[in-house]
Amino acid sequence: MTKLILGMVLFFGVHLMSMTPLRTAIVSKLSENTYKGIYSLISLAGLGLMIWGFILARAGPDAARIVYDPVMDGSHATMLLVFVGLILLASSHTKGHIRLFVKHPMSLGIGLWAAGHLLANGNLSEVLLFGGFLALSVLDIIVSTARGKVPSYEPKLKHDIIAVVAGVVIYAVVISLHQTLFSVSPIY
Repeated sequence: MTKLILGMVLFFGVHLMSMTPLRTAIVSKLSENTYKGIYSLISLAGLGLMIWGFILARAGPDAARIVYDPVMDGSHATMLLVFVGLILLASSHTKGHIRLFVKHPMSLGIGLWAAGHLLANGNLSEVLLFGGFLALSVLDIIVSTARGKVPSYEPKLKHDIIAVVAGVVIYAVVISLHQTLFSVSPIY
């Protein structure tokens, strides 16, 4: 559990720090590219530790630490939320109507993915991991909205089509590999 928590501290810490005036101060001392490089390395290290810690926690004595019983048939809601979340994630990299309408598709997509997983999972490690991502995504939407950070461009329908197709393909890959990658069937 220690590795999971350390990974969360690194990953979420660097993301939270970027929402504060500290980011501007660091960028002024370094450069934008240097900051982004350091930010990326810390994020990747944190993500790697989270994944490793999550795997260890699910296989160790902490696997039996139940916070709550999952929602009955929560996997169906999870599948729908993850499906929509992946389309939103894909749309965050395009210039379509979806991104313009949603305003924060990456954070909302991650939030839906996390919320769905919280419906279907109640172990401590899962609640920490998915709850952390949900909290970060909600906070990011709040901070970005308060700052008036919204996309501005002329939307193109082809970008929406690309986002939906990409989201569907990623969803199909994740569903087909979920058992192999995470030792849990998404359909049960």
